[in-house]
Amino acid sequence: MDGLHHRDEGSGPPVVLLHGLASTVRIFDDVVRAGASRYRFVAPDLPRSGRSKHWAPSVPATIAERLMPWLEKKGLKKFALVGHSFGGLVAMEIAARWPHAVSRLVVASAPALGLPSQMKQLLENPAADLAVGWLSRLPMYRRAVRTYFEWLWVERGTLGDRHLDIYEEALRADGVWPSMLEAGRAVAAWRLPLEQLRAGGVPATVIWGEKDPLVPLIHGEHLATALKAPFEVLPGVGHCVPEQRPAELLKALD
Repeated sequence: MDGLHHRDEGSGPPVVLLHGLASTVRIFDDVVRAGASRYRFVAPDLPRSGRSKHWAPSVPATIAERLMPWLEKKGLKKFALVGHSFGGLVAMEIAARWPHAVSRLVVASAPALGLPSQMKQLLENPAADLAVGWLSRLPMYRRAVRTYFEWLWVERGTLGDRHLDIYEEALRADGVWPSMLEAGRAVAAWRLPLEQLRAGGVPATVIWGEKDPLVPLIHGEHLATALKAPFEVLPGVGHCVPEQRPAELLKALD
């Protein structure tokens, strides 16, 4: 697919990795490094993320529709699916629409229950477009990036320069700010395809950071209950599960 950047590494049963907003396939570096001897990992940069161009609108259902034919062309007829944050919504769309293709679904810290009404109003305000345009022109200060991601990680003193470099790279992607606004509006309008997911019968696991400041733990509890899926809580962890606890993400695939 034109404009879609991805990584394809390892050998074994295929696993598709889907990252969240203001992110890139590189958040799965440690997952791939630890699991490449057991799994084949295929991880696309989502639209206007990482090195990808605008290959789809930043809407979960549309991304899923564009990804499936591409995955089939890569020979992935049956695969496990891991989705983090916004990528979790895309993963659930795929599992709901093509359950025959998904052997296992792992969802981590996904905003599946929507957004508060105040946030929806803020996103729909025309001033949001102006604000995003302004933000995209501001210089990037490493201290500000560190402050934000330390808030997401929660665990003090654990965010190193390697991950900070990854986040800075992600925030420099062409079109990343308009994409985040479009995706935020899509999250506000998104509805969990619960009947389809239950009917499809794909085995699912829900993983959450105990102290996630972005998508609260109770959202994970409700999602796991709705999916009738095991719910794993990672003590002391924030929102960035693939980076903070790659081993736990891999364990969910076993």
